Amino acid sequence: MKTLAGLGILVLAISAPCLTDDWNSGTGGKPSRHSLSTERGPIAAGILWQGGIPAIIAQPAVIEGNIVAMSRIQDLSDVLHGTLIVAHDLHTGDTLWTRDLPVDFPATDWRNRVTAIRDGKVYATRSGNTNYSYLYALNATNGTTLWRSQDSIDESSTESVSFAQNGDLIVGNFTSLTRINGTDGTRTWRTSRSSPTSGGSEVAVSGNMGYAWEASPQGPRISAFNLSTGARLYSSPGIGGGFIQQVGPFVGPDGTVYAPRTQNNVTTDYLVAFSDIDTALVEKWRVPLGYVPFGSFGVGPEGSVYSYTVGREVIRIDSENGSIIDTSTSITTDFFQPRIAIDSTGIIYLTNGGFSEGALYSFNPDLSLRWTEQIASVNIGGPAIGDDGIMVVCGIGTNVRAYRSPPTGVDEGKFNRETLALSGELLQNYPNPFNPSTTITYKIARVGLVSLSVYNILGQEVATLFNEEMGPGTYTVVFSGNELASGTYFCRLWTSGYESTKRLVLLK
Repeated sequence: MKTLAGLGILVLAISAPCLTDDWNSGTGGKPSRHSLSTERGPIAAGILWQGGIPAIIAQPAVIEGNIVAMSRIQDLSDVLHGTLIVAHDLHTGDTLWTRDLPVDFPATDWRNRVTAIRDGKVYATRSGNTNYSYLYALNATNGTTLWRSQDSIDESSTESVSFAQNGDLIVGNFTSLTRINGTDGTRTWRTSRSSPTSGGSEVAVSGNMGYAWEASPQGPRISAFNLSTGARLYSSPGIGGGFIQQVGPFVGPDGTVYAPRTQNNVTTDYLVAFSDIDTALVEKWRVPLGYVPFGSFGVGPEGSVYSYTVGREVIRIDSENGSIIDTSTSITTDFFQPRIAIDSTGIIYLTNGGFSEGALYSFNPDLSLRWTEQIASVNIGGPAIGDDGIMVVCGIGTNVRAYRSPPTGVDEGKFNRETLALSGELLQNYPNPFNPSTTITYKIARVGLVSLSVYNILGQEVATLFNEEMGPGTYTVVFSGNELASGTYFCRLWTSGYESTKRLVLLK
């Protein structure tokens, strides 16, 4: 192990907190929808806090910074006012505010529903059940209305908006795609398209490209759209015939476009991988896919893809050739609509979508089981990984759960709300990917022991950058990868009451 504690540490002025884009939209966590977090998730099923407004159906949470927001359905018979939008403090669980959106179309408006969070705004709507309504931007701090969209949208309860790089919203409807200005809610463009069924009308975003399902005589196909203009550029062949597809596409960090076709038919259901060659979507491989309506998929930090079999197993797929690397045991559930989150070290968290047999699973990257616990009627309620590795899963009743493992060296019995007062922050390194060196910035809020280390993909420590007591301030350290091989590494900051991990990519 090489110690680099003396490299380039500088004290700078403290700046505003850095907000990640982890789980700023409901399905798949981010605009690309590949479910890979920049945070390290909980090691075990330890509850940080539990509670919340009662609900009879679980809806997913969205997270940005210290805000976690969700909708809580309390009364199915009261469509207009039986559901509340709720925001909690991510670290303590305290309820910060609740909202009941205006009823703009009394005859057709549906339940309140949170679709995303980004740039200090919680996005919510009464659209759904094939009914159009407006999109609202709410102040994430207090829930007040910032703007109402110029156009109405039609988004089902299992879908969510995506984001362009500047924070504009990309909304998928049955009959169109719309780009909405994130500053004031005005329309930038709207493009006609025909989405076959609900549950898969959302858009996966990668750079300046959006990928979405469209109907075709040969079955659902994926089309590529220019996000600057809304122009449809090219489309894949239809996948399998028929018309049902109930899961949106996702894009891997390497730009591979994944089309999960699921209509409960073994002759049509495949996860298909496409390469975008700028003029066409070219099929790389396809793997049979089980019936997973309204589910989500994942990509590991090293690039492998996680999907599902007809036998309700999770499989790990080589992203280059489609070969199956690992397979989990079969998931027990009375209804299989898996939702997945993968942390920065490759640990997998999966809710099975079940009702009486609802459960949360955690797997190692090779799909060996780490732990599991029951969460009745988890439905589409999670998981979502946010800042400081806090993972939120929503169940029914008051069963909103926040999981977080105590930092190494912190006694389990002392790990409570008081010790969670923010005492540090690790920012993403720059540049990333890097060669041969990169700058790591971290912030310390109070005097105490600070440890900053780098690990390889196997969890082995390859460098100690700092390990001693230090005072408040913002610090930078230059990390050199001269003696390391190309690959993925992880930088871990630990202070008393705080731990965070960021992914580093060394390309030589």
